[in-house]
Formats: sequence, structure tokens, C-alpha cells
Amino acid sequence: MSKQYHKPGQWKAYLRIAWYAFRAQTRNPATFAFGFIFPIAFISIFGLIGNNPERVTIGIPKAQPKTIVEQTLLKLDFITIQSGSKTDLYNSLRTGKLGGIIEVTQTGENAYQATLLTSSANPVQTSEVKGVVQGVIDKANLGLSGITTPPINLTQKEVAGHPYRYIDFAVPGQIGFALLSTAIMGTVFGLIYLKKALILKRMFATPTKALTILLAQGTSRLIMGLIQTVLILGVAVLLFHFYLPHGWITFIDLMLVSSFGLISFLGFGYFIAGRVNDENAASPLTNIITLPQFLLSGVFFSTDSLPSWVQPLANNLPLSYFNHAVRMIATEGAPLTATFPYLFGLAIWGTVMYLLAARTFKWQ
Repeated sequence: MSKQYHKPGQWKAYLRIAWYAFRAQTRNPATFAFGFIFPIAFISIFGLIGNNPERVTIGIPKAQPKTIVEQTLLKLDFITIQSGSKTDLYNSLRTGKLGGIIEVTQTGENAYQATLLTSSANPVQTSEVKGVVQGVIDKANLGLSGITTPPINLTQKEVAGHPYRYIDFAVPGQIGFALLSTAIMGTVFGLIYLKKALILKRMFATPTKALTILLAQGTSRLIMGLIQTVLILGVAVLLFHFYLPHGWITFIDLMLVSSFGLISFLGFGYFIAGRVNDENAASPLTNIITLPQFLLSGVFFSTDSLPSWVQPLANNLPLSYFNHAVRMIATEGAPLTATFPYLFGLAIWGTVMYLLAARTFKWQ
């Protein structure tokens, strides 16, 4: 009686390869460096920066007699007054340490001449100082003119809202940083090791299909990416009070977008890993793809601060699409459907890279 041999199922091979690929990532120092340590360190730094309120510093010469202008400025909580000699104050102004210097001289009875010195070294504080000093002088003019009840009064009503801090901008960027690193660097160097160690060659001696191997590798990195996202969000929420507008709904939306982003980024990893056979050839290609995205995709600073001729390129990078989508959900409280245009752009990038990887992938 002849024996019947059953072809092994791909499901069992898929699970085993995915499990061992995941274990290999947990033992890889690069995975922890780029996927965990760097993002958490950046978030900690950005969180400390965001918790410090920005103050406006105005210089007042020591020899200057105190008038109603200086007395009013001293009462403002958000103003820091720096007193010193004119020479020291001018040097601080030129180097951007001061937002401005106010010089007030009395020209007659109840008459004063106020001069505000500013510098282009710190344009942000200069703009704030101009507004503050102008408001103080306008109020002083009304008082000196005997007008106690001006014809136009301003009433301010405050609407409840969440204060926007730098960490609210930084956390989505760090999620993108971690996922792109895992999808590209982890995939490239992981597959190169399997090639050099002849592990892939041994796998092909079994009935395991090539697609099963790639799906298992991708699944292991997807799990690692989701763990990274949860850890980054956990640290940001628990330690630095990162705001999730709709609580668990926002968290689930972020996990869905992170999964979609990592799957799209994997196309770049497969493309590079399929074309090279050693680390020396892989490093330049990896850096060419990752470094421009880390610098131009809004990871550390907004793309709005880039020159106008660079912005069209920067805003259409795959990591830019991902960061825009995550920030819409995390900082604006937008629903998942509002991010579909960015996810569509991310899907186009991923599709193109998967097609290129399928045409150029070399297993040995």
C-alpha cells in the first residue's frame, strides 16, 4: 500500500517564521536604539521643553528713573525685566537674549519720550515686545490724560481648550521616526543577515513559499511597531500628559494609522533588502531614503518653516503623509475618515515600492 504524503500547510510555517523573526528583533540592539531609546529620549527632552512657559525679556538701563511705563511692565507676570548698563543690554539685544530695550526720558511735565530698541536676532520676542510695550504706553496715555472710562471697552471671554505644547507636535513625529526605522532598517539588515547566513537558502529547500517568508517577516515587524507605538504613547500620556482628544477612540485610530503606515514603509525595506547582499551596500541606500524623511517630514520641526521651494517635496514624502495623518487625529481630534487623503498618498508610495521590490528582489 503506497503512502500518501501531504504537503505541509503554509500557515504553520508563517507563524513559526514570524515568531522567530520577532525574537530576533528583540535581541537586535539597533531595534531598541532606533525604535525605543531614541524616540523615548526625544520625547522626554521635548516634554521638558514644553513644560517651561516662554517668557519675554525686556531690558531697562540701570540709570533710568522709574516712570509709569516701567512700573506697569514690572507688574506683568509674563515679562522678565533685565536691568544693567546700556552697553551690556545692547550686547544682549544683539545676540537675541533680549526681546527689546525700553528707554524712557521725561521731556516735560507729564510728558515722556519712550524709545523701544529691538533687534532682528530674535524676531519672535521682538514681535511680542512691540505689542506689550504699545499696550502699556496706550494705557499710560489714557491715565495721564485723565480718561478713566474710555468710550470703547474690551471684554475678554475665554473658551475652554487644551494648551498646545511642543510635545503635542513631537509625539506623532517620534512615532513616525520609530516605525520608519523599524520598517526599513530592521527589514533591510534582518534579511541581509538571513541571506549571508544561508538561512533563506535552507528555507527554500523546504516547501515554504517565498510569499510566506515575506509575510512572516512583515508581521513580526508590524507587532514590534505596534509595541513601539504603545510605549511611546504611554510614556507621553503618563509622564508628560500628552492629550488624546477622544480617549480610547483616538488611541485605536492611532494604532490603525500606525499599522497602515508601517505596512507602507515595509515596501522600502523590501526594495533595499532585495537589491543588496551586504551591509556596506545597504547603508548608503538606507540613509538616502530615511535621512531626508527624518529631516524634511516634520519629525522635529514643522515643514512650514522650510523654504517655499522645498515644501512641495517635503509635504509629499511618505513620512510626511503619515505625520500629517497622526497629528490630525492626535492634536485636532479629527476622525479617521478625515485622514484618508494622507493615507491614500501613503498607499501610493507603498504600492510603488512593493511593485519595485517584486521586480528586483534577489533571494541570494
